[in-house]
Amino acid sequence: MVRYFWYARAMKYATLTDTTYALRLERAEDIHSVVQQFCATHSIANAAIEGIGSVRSPTLAHYSIETKHFTNKQFDGIYEVTSLLGNLSLVDGQPLAHLHATISDAKMRTFGGHLVTGECSATLEILIHAYPSSYTKSHSEAIGLIVWDF
Repeated sequence: MVRYFWYARAMKYATLTDTTYALRLERAEDIHSVVQQFCATHSIANAAIEGIGSVRSPTLAHYSIETKHFTNKQFDGIYEVTSLLGNLSLVDGQPLAHLHATISDAKMRTFGGHLVTGECSATLEILIHAYPSSYTKSHSEAIGLIVWDF
């Protein structure tokens, strides 16, 4: 049985199974903030994340292992989110969503990368698959990124 709830501001979610949740973001909601707040509220420490929908003026990034820096690119306007994939782990005791996105513009051109920022433009449908674990991530000097500690 699916249970529906109102959640923070306008975002809605449904409990699909004991470990799977469907979230629907509304206009102007920040993707990372909503996912991380939801997971904190529901004591979710590890999860897989997937979604589709639309985003306004997202910033995507590409990481260079040579320089250990991200190159960011902001995309102005409204884009379809054709794929949102990621995971959630604890960093310093707080849920941190690591998300990648593929977006497309009105001419059907696609762009992809690490999702730095993104605000829902119309709606965004996200599935969170929670796991019964509490793996953490911390900064790796060798790689220059936050990585799993196992």
